[in-house]
Amino acid sequence: MKKKDFKTPLLLWLAAMAALDLLLAWNSRDLLRQGYQDFTIFYSAAKIVRQGLGHQLYDERTQYRIQQGFTPAANIRKGPLPYNHPPFEVLIFVPFSLLPYLVAYLLWDLASLLILLLLFVLLRPHISILRQVSVVHWLLASLGYFPTFFALLQGQDTLLLLLIFTLVFIFLKTESEFAAGCCLGLGLFRPQLVLPLVLVLLLERRRKAFIGFIVVATILGLISVAMVGVEASLHYPGSVWRMEQVMERPGTVVPVGMPNLRGLLQGPFTHFVSRSFSDVLLALVSVALVLFAAFRWNTTAAATFNCGFSLCVIATILVSYHTFAYDLSLLMLPIALVTDHLEADRGIHGWTRVALLGPVLLLFLTPLHMFLAFYEQRYSLMAVLLVVWLGAVAREISSQRATSVERQGLGPA
Repeated sequence: MKKKDFKTPLLLWLAAMAALDLLLAWNSRDLLRQGYQDFTIFYSAAKIVRQGLGHQLYDERTQYRIQQGFTPAANIRKGPLPYNHPPFEVLIFVPFSLLPYLVAYLLWDLASLLILLLLFVLLRPHISILRQVSVVHWLLASLGYFPTFFALLQGQDTLLLLLIFTLVFIFLKTESEFAAGCCLGLGLFRPQLVLPLVLVLLLERRRKAFIGFIVVATILGLISVAMVGVEASLHYPGSVWRMEQVMERPGTVVPVGMPNLRGLLQGPFTHFVSRSFSDVLLALVSVALVLFAAFRWNTTAAATFNCGFSLCVIATILVSYHTFAYDLSLLMLPIALVTDHLEADRGIHGWTRVALLGPVLLLFLTPLHMFLAFYEQRYSLMAVLLVVWLGAVAREISSQRATSVERQGLGPA
């Protein structure tokens, strides 16, 4: 079958997945109007700061009072939907807090859609397969990918982090290490998804990138202290840790709902092993996975750069301590890179091709996401898919290296 013969079925598939996502949004319309989406935490935090109450940003009573003012119909909550992000991120949402809640939410989603358009423009020169499709196809794929759509539905900030990861990829590929590090610093509003990648670059001896990260991290730290004060800044890590430990409170997610190593290792075995043992095991496995990704990826080798970066993003999501469905929208970048690699190298056949492409197809299966997230409430099983995909990408990197060495051996003396 020719390549063009796959185009129509693929578009129909993406359209069907997007239709299912839109149906979810339609069925959730009343809850969205009442303010049950995650955008509530950003909007309320911005209102707190705008009222000059930055020192009370992480105070539960203040958060609950502010949220009750614009989401009074969200009556199933017995407390606030807690803001658990660093203070500096609030500055992004201060202009939105000047508007009514629903209007602000819709405008934030519009901004997120514009980010998706910008991603297409930024990636097109670096990913040949994107030069073969239109922006309409890109948007259809984005809306047909459940994690991306869920990020829009919740009013989350993950697509902004996807933009930052994309800029890091481009800057590293063009040898602009300091700029890449600065971008990673800007992503510290999700530190659990940024620090593993910083560690990889440090292990790869990308010193300029690390310096850029430290510079921006320091500036953002000073801004945060100026916003909320020294005391609130020092108490921030402890308050986030308490939110993670008390799983019953609103806004937190039990490990079994997380598509990461934590969900795999802690979710099913909570009742069989001690918390201390599971924490130590999780830490050891996470460190091992980061080391594996760092040493498997050689950032100076052009032949393996795209697959190597994909490997590190997948590993980052797996080792992140707090991950939810919308965070898998970060996989849009590895999906594009791996798919482009398969398109460029027609010599990949058999189980290798299945192992690389199969997880991509399953990731675009919206019913699978909905079944695991809402029906079975076992979204941690998505991590199994990511582990399989990570292994396939790592194996392909090894294959590329072997091919590269072979070609050099056959070259002229």
